[in-house]
Order: sequence, then C-alpha cells, then structure tokens
Amino acid sequence: MGSAVGTSPGRLVETDANFDIIHEWPEDVEGTLNILGEQFSPHGLSIDWERNFILTSDFVEPISILKPSTGIRRANTLRLWDLKTKKILNTITIPDVPVHLGQVWIIYPGQKDANGKPGRAELLYDLGPKARDTTAIYTDISQDGRFIYLTLTTANHIAALDISDLNNVKRLDDPDEDQPTVGPHYVKVTPDQKHLLVTDYFVQTGEIGLINTPADFKALYIDLNEDGSLSFNRTIDFSKEFPERGGAKPHSSVVFDLTDPENPLYY
Repeated sequence: MGSAVGTSPGRLVETDANFDIIHEWPEDVEGTLNILGEQFSPHGLSIDWERNFILTSDFVEPISILKPSTGIRRANTLRLWDLKTKKILNTITIPDVPVHLGQVWIIYPGQKDANGKPGRAELLYDLGPKARDTTAIYTDISQDGRFIYLTLTTANHIAALDISDLNNVKRLDDPDEDQPTVGPHYVKVTPDQKHLLVTDYFVQTGEIGLINTPADFKALYIDLNEDGSLSFNRTIDFSKEFPERGGAKPHSSVVFDLTDPENPLYY
C-alpha cells in the first residue's frame, strides 16, 4: 500500500509459495511515471485469470494516518493491469460526482471508458446515509454471483445485496438494525455457501494516529438464508482466547471444508 516509509507510491508485489518476493511492479517507464504522477496506494486486489486482468484499488497513503498530519490522503482511483505483462492498462478514476465510501461501484474491464481505454466504472448501489464515509468497507460475493456481502466497519453493520439482476439490486438487510458486531471488516463466504465469517478491523493507532476504529475482536459465524439474507446466531470471542497472551485480534480468515480430508476445500 505504501513504500518502506509509508509514502506513495506503493507497489504490486509478486511472491512465491513461501512468500519470498519474486518481483515488484510496475517496472516499465510508462507504468513508473503513472504511479509517480498520481497517488498509488494499492490495498484491494482482484485477478481474473481467464481474461488476463489484475485490478488494484487505492486506499490511503499510510504515513498520512500518523501524527503530525495535515489529514488522511485518500485516493479515488483503481488500476487495471495486464496479468501477463504486469503493465498498467488504465487508471480508473471514480467519476467526479458526489462520491462517498458507502457506495458500490462496478468496474467493467472489457468495456472502454470515455477516453477509449479499457475499464469503465458504473455506480451500482448507494448503501445510504448510515454507510456514508465509513472506514472501511470489505466485500465478498457468493460463488454463483447472486449475492454480495459488505462490512461497514465504523457503521458496525454488515450489508447484503441481491445482485442477480444488476438493473434491480435488492437490499436484503435492514440498514436500521442494531447488529451484534463492532468494527466488522474481513468477510468470507464459506465453501458450502451457507455461512458468512466476519472478523474485525484492528487498526488502533492511539495518540500517534488519526485512525482508531473500535472493535470487539469477535468472529461472527453467520447463517445465510435461502434468499441470501443474514441470520446472526454464533460468535467466537477472541479476547478470551489465548488469555496467557492477552487475547487474540484476528484480522482475516480462511475457511476450510474438511469433509473429505484428502481433498480439502477452501475459499
């Protein structure tokens, strides 16, 4: 997301199975000028192996969240890359309209933008005033592409949308419901597509920083109803786990299905 000292530009890093760094991108002149010319703080990453695309989304310049700071430097850009060459095809800027965190946008990599470059952005859904300008939002989509789940961290809320018809998106959660979560962030649909696992955000910089998001350090194991809506009923309180080490603060998760131990499923 940032350089070794927390400034922009960051890098797209490729590692091997042992997490040893193979390469850092971009390395071509045009790509280097691109990331030097406009904030490059990649945090989100998605890869389409079949269509040969990488999509990175920029978040914040890390050093700007630490004091002294003139304010958090956020970005409204994404980069579309060629997977094979690791070259930047386009910098996609969310259109200059009233844009806030709390909106869901679609990027169409196979369509051209107003400048004739690949990657067109389109507003899909606005999650409303309670989701506005939250820090941060993370998502996961069911494998059949019907449902998307979104964690609204500082709004203490998990949203669910039926996106089976992109022209008629349906909200499945009640935005006014008081959900049993504090600081939800990382979200994962289980391999059987019947549950949702959510863990908290953990960035609490204290007096030295500008971001201090509350969290209860609980993992929520949520049942998914047939219509994709949420049913809250189970949690794991990680503040009480490993007490000899002061509890645990999980930030992400991987869910394994060991029904067949010889052929485990994970997602």
